[in-house]
Amino acid sequence: MRDARSKVLEFTDALRARDDARLRSLATCVIETAGVRDARLRYLEPLRSIRFGALDSLSNLYAEAHRIADSLYAAAPDSAADLEARFDRARSLARRAAATRAALRAAEQSGSSTPARSASARDGELRSIRAHVLVRYGGEAVGPDPIDRDTLVRLIRAPGGGWVVFAFDLASDSPGPLPY
Repeated sequence: MRDARSKVLEFTDALRARDDARLRSLATCVIETAGVRDARLRYLEPLRSIRFGALDSLSNLYAEAHRIADSLYAAAPDSAADLEARFDRARSLARRAAATRAALRAAEQSGSSTPARSASARDGELRSIRAHVLVRYGGEAVGPDPIDRDTLVRLIRAPGGGWVVFAFDLASDSPGPLPY
């Protein structure tokens, strides 16, 4: 857990410094730093485990579910009573699919430092953790007073590998509880 905390602190340092090159090396997701003024780790949630094969299956499941939900939303007439609910469902599944794809890339990146680790990453049990980070936003887009937002940073680690960030979302926009 200490190494996960260290990685999150390294991530928040790079976020505060708006060091895009460092953030790209730490994360497999897109991170916008334009309005970020500060970032502080609040707490870490307990570790979770998932096998690589299960994560791969979830990725396929969320991608297919998103495709179906998107098709149902697009096919609905504008007068449909549940149009907003269809849109919300398609958006939620899109976020889950994107987070799971990023987790797969992060798991592969974590286990790719040596060929032996790469093979064990695909067979072994992955560890994941969620960190709650308080991010202060400021600037023209925010207004005269800075605002603080609770943000979830999700990390994953392959057996023998290092922690890699795969999601950086406002808590209110997070894809919700994921099984990893």
